[in-house]
Amino acid sequence: MRLKTALFTLILAGALASTASAQTSGPTPNPPAPAPRTQSDFYVPLYGVTAGIAIPVGRLADDHAAGYALGGVVEYAVSGQPYSLRGEALFQRFALKSGHTGDDSNVLSLGTTIVYRLQQSTAQTFVSGGIAIYNATKEGTRPGVNVGTGVEIPLTGFSAVAEARLHVMLADGRPLLTVPLTVGVRF
Repeated sequence: MRLKTALFTLILAGALASTASAQTSGPTPNPPAPAPRTQSDFYVPLYGVTAGIAIPVGRLADDHAAGYALGGVVEYAVSGQPYSLRGEALFQRFALKSGHTGDDSNVLSLGTTIVYRLQQSTAQTFVSGGIAIYNATKEGTRPGVNVGTGVEIPLTGFSAVAEARLHVMLADGRPLLTVPLTVGVRF
C-alpha cells in the first residue's frame, strides 16, 4: 500500500509539474521593433527628402516673396561617431511681389555638408555647414556656403527631420541670401 501511495504521489506531482510548465511556456512574445536608423551603418548611405518654406533675405527680399523649397539628401555616417557627410540638392522658388517688375526667381544648389550631432539621445540636435554650387535666375552659377541647425527624431523605420539653414550665394555685388525652413524624412 505504501508503494501504491508513493507511486500515486509521484504521478500526481509529475502531472502538476507538466501543467505548470505548459502554462508558463507557449508562444514567445513579439520581438521588439528594430531600432530606427539615425545614422547609417558603416558606408551604407541614408536617403532623404525635404520640403518647406524658403524665405528670401537681403536684396532678394526687396522684390520677391517667400516661396517653397524641395530637396534630396544622401548622408554617410559611421556608427558611434557624432559627425557625418551629406550630399544634397535643393531647389528654391520665390515669386515676384505684386507691383514689382521682373521675373520669379529660382535658386538651385548642389553641395556637400558636414553634420555634427550635439547629443546622442532620442531626439538628436545637430549643426551643419557646407559648400555648394548655386545657380540662380539672372545671377548665373556661383559658389556659396551654408550653415544651419536642426533636430532629428527617430521613428519606426525612418527618421523625421526639421532644419533651418542660411544659404549664401557669392554673387557680384551683394550676396544672395535665403533661409529655407524644411521638414523631411530619412530612411
